[in-house]
Amino acid sequence: MLSTQRGFKKTPDKEISFQIEALEVSLLTSLIEQVIVLLTPQSSKENNDPLAKMVGIDSTAKTPDDEVLLRLLPDAYQSDKQASAEFRRFTERSLRELKVKRANFVLENLPEPEQIISIKPKDFETWLTVLNDLRLALGVRAGITENNEEEISEDPETDHARDIYSWLTWLQSNLLEEMSS
Repeated sequence: MLSTQRGFKKTPDKEISFQIEALEVSLLTSLIEQVIVLLTPQSSKENNDPLAKMVGIDSTAKTPDDEVLLRLLPDAYQSDKQASAEFRRFTERSLRELKVKRANFVLENLPEPEQIISIKPKDFETWLTVLNDLRLALGVRAGITENNEEEISEDPETDHARDIYSWLTWLQSNLLEEMSS
């Protein structure tokens, strides 16, 4: 079982300390690496305009087929597909790059097992958004929705994914509580 005895704790100097067990470090590492691979922008031969690349415009950006990517990079306008496509063209590449940059930062700063690290206030949001992306990605892959979050499954693999999802939810909530305290 994943620990809820550790996690995030506010320090007197307004930083947040973070400590987790070896299994948890391994799990977070794996999940973050998977999200990085999924979000890393693909080079496209069709998008070879150097000015567009420089300012982050991706004329090849389209609504993702992958449900996880669609959850992490949702359409901006549900009722206007054309406006949503235009918005995606101007923002998707930079959003992907930002999410990958944040995920790499958290990955590089994960504590060693049983080690306590301090997270500076300027990095709180980065940690929070990466944990949220992990939850969203896992929730989509495991078929977890707000309506069925507490359901017990006959499938041990689904139950395991739900346990990890619950732990990520607790970890994110724990960080948010410490940020607010």
